[in-house]
Amino acid sequence: MTHLLDVDEKPTSERERRESPGPARRVTGRTVALRRLAGALVVLLPLVWAVRRSLPDSGDIVNAGGVPLIGDLLAKALDPRLDADFLGVVLDATITTLAFAALGTAAALVIGVLGGLVLSDVALSRRPPLPLRIIRTALRGLLVAIRSIHELVWALLLVSVLGLDPLVAVLAIALPFGAQTAQVFGDTFDALPTTVLASLRQAGAPALPAVVYALLPPAGPLMLSYSFYRFECAVRSTVLLGAVGVGGLGQELVVSLSSRNWDEVWTLIAAVILLSALVDFWSGRLRSDMAVASCSEWSAGDAESDGPEGSDGASRSSRSRWARWSAIAVVPGLVAAWIASGVSLSGLTSERTRALTASLLDDLIPPELPQGGWAPVTGAVLDTLAMAVLAMMIAVVITVVVSPWAVSAGRRSGPPAPVGARVARWVAWGLARVVLLVLRSVPPTVWAVIALLALFPGVLPGALALGVYTGGVLGRLVAESWESVSPAPRDALRRTGVAGGLATVAAVVPASAQQLITYTLYRFEICVRETAVVGIVGAAGLGRLLAENLNLFRFPVVTTLLLASFAVSVASELISRRLRRAIRA
Repeated sequence: MTHLLDVDEKPTSERERRESPGPARRVTGRTVALRRLAGALVVLLPLVWAVRRSLPDSGDIVNAGGVPLIGDLLAKALDPRLDADFLGVVLDATITTLAFAALGTAAALVIGVLGGLVLSDVALSRRPPLPLRIIRTALRGLLVAIRSIHELVWALLLVSVLGLDPLVAVLAIALPFGAQTAQVFGDTFDALPTTVLASLRQAGAPALPAVVYALLPPAGPLMLSYSFYRFECAVRSTVLLGAVGVGGLGQELVVSLSSRNWDEVWTLIAAVILLSALVDFWSGRLRSDMAVASCSEWSAGDAESDGPEGSDGASRSSRSRWARWSAIAVVPGLVAAWIASGVSLSGLTSERTRALTASLLDDLIPPELPQGGWAPVTGAVLDTLAMAVLAMMIAVVITVVVSPWAVSAGRRSGPPAPVGARVARWVAWGLARVVLLVLRSVPPTVWAVIALLALFPGVLPGALALGVYTGGVLGRLVAESWESVSPAPRDALRRTGVAGGLATVAAVVPASAQQLITYTLYRFEICVRETAVVGIVGAAGLGRLLAENLNLFRFPVVTTLLLASFAVSVASELISRRLRRAIRA
């Protein structure tokens, strides 16, 4: 799904012809062996380096003084705080979280539609003049820069201008999500048939009405699907923003963790998990009814539109009661969210905001190196990369172990299994789904705080926190994609006497290894950016260095660190995109 700073491209059809493969080349056994060796080295060498980088020179990894706190935390798991007063606080925080997520998503979609139309090659219908091409290239660069900065970092910067205004949470979600949405919508428009648009333009219709009429209706189902997928992501991101103090469940979690009120922590975690489960169910049901892209397809950028003619997604959407009522509820829901959140746009235009913005920009430029010169920056970059590599290793292990059991238990052909086997399969499916839900619902900041109770600060606790969280996300994406794999090989193995679990792993994992690699590379890009999250709460990497300098108001150094983060994000995105294209070739 991620896209990089590209110069203006040729129309889609010409690009497809240019990128279409030529005559098939003969592949020898030696070539296959060399490719496998190269692939193994690409995986093993960074992994070995990351492990060595994560181990402290002193050899001290476990913080013995913090281990009893883990015991105290676990001891309260069956005794959460459930009194009426605290449940009222949790309910208010949940409403605030939903309101921020809804408003942030809505603002991101506005940015996405406008930016997508500007970036779309189909929308222009002909080669644009040079000034517009320059503007589009600059816009692509701006979008890359905006989305390379994590929403938590955006929140920290915005707090320095707006204070703890609710608008901070909305803008921190809207800016990076809007940049991503613009790229996705632009690609969605480019995948549509151009017949209707060309006919309208040839008939003399003005450009803007023709584009709106020809592109938006057929792209509607996919855009609506992506909107709810983004809303899922926004709910999780809003919980993350609690570390800044803007309100919601995240802030209550941070306060309870800091004061070591473990009974409150468990109640809040349960609320976060329940909220995530409800949003996941709603979004998944909507996409299923509309027969459009799943989360795994949106995440990897595989969602495609078949256009208005014969589009099963469009026809089903017109008949889907769930989708229709969801669309009807959007406007009233946004009004309620605006009222509940207390968001006001007046802060954007106040004299104080203008003065603070000018002062911040003046402080940020020119960039400066931190104390010690390039050495701490280089060290933080290496820690960031090591953390991301280790986190992805942990996430892949979780995915391979849990995801085969999370594939829908009803996907089975052949003779029916015994009742006991069916019950066991449904229980395993439910447990796997719950495990993945818990892992991805609890914010990485919370996982990092828990890890830092037992481990000394450094790369390892950050990698562990990100790995657990990413394992939940990656496991869900891979499980969804594996559900499209034919169950026939698995059933054939079972008929030969192979145990059910082993047959599932043996049949599903090899057949979908390419999907696993693709999603792993995609999540690595995201993981590099999310290292800032665990760094801010005290792990390691650029995030930790960024938080330290923000707290000390060393804004020129902050600029340098943001530029370093941008460079690392773009480099990881380039490498990941190249590898994914090579895999698909």
